[in-house]
Amino acid sequence: MQAIAEYRGNMLNHVEALYRAGDRDIAIEMGEVLGCVVVDTGIDAGGGSTFLAVHPNPADLDVDNNAFYLSEITAEHAAVEEALAEIQAGNPNLRARVDGYREKALRWPFSIPHFGLRYQSEVEIEAVAERLQRASKKLRARARIRIVRPGDEGALTQFTQGFVHQDVVVAGSFLLGQLIELQYQPPSQAG
Repeated sequence: MQAIAEYRGNMLNHVEALYRAGDRDIAIEMGEVLGCVVVDTGIDAGGGSTFLAVHPNPADLDVDNNAFYLSEITAEHAAVEEALAEIQAGNPNLRARVDGYREKALRWPFSIPHFGLRYQSEVEIEAVAERLQRASKKLRARARIRIVRPGDEGALTQFTQGFVHQDVVVAGSFLLGQLIELQYQPPSQAG
């Protein structure tokens, strides 16, 4: 099978994530750091910008499948995020709890909401970490990665997993950030 659209079974075909107003360039950079191809769909996202399709497979740029989408945050969502940030700023207890959650996202990422991208080798996951180290200062300040290999403390699988916690693109609240799992399944483990 060359194109994911040829697959006839049920599958998860996309996740839609958001970026803050003014963060389109850094959102594109985040997709590229992940090793994905980012394509402007030209489709109006309803907020004055167009949807971006982020493709993990550069050989199959099917805009309808095997992609995650990025669009600018809506005014309604931005208002909620602003209110949450104001509450957090005035509440040291909440701020400490949010900081604790964000730390846990890398220390023990399991059971933290996330979406995953599958890679063909451990080397590809290590390349993501290297690209993140060379990324713009703005992105490096907002994204961190932890790689967990089989046998490492805290490893729960025989897969190599990279966990990127960032607040550039989220499928929820920017306050908590978004965890993205990078996974390599050895051939004997896939399936």
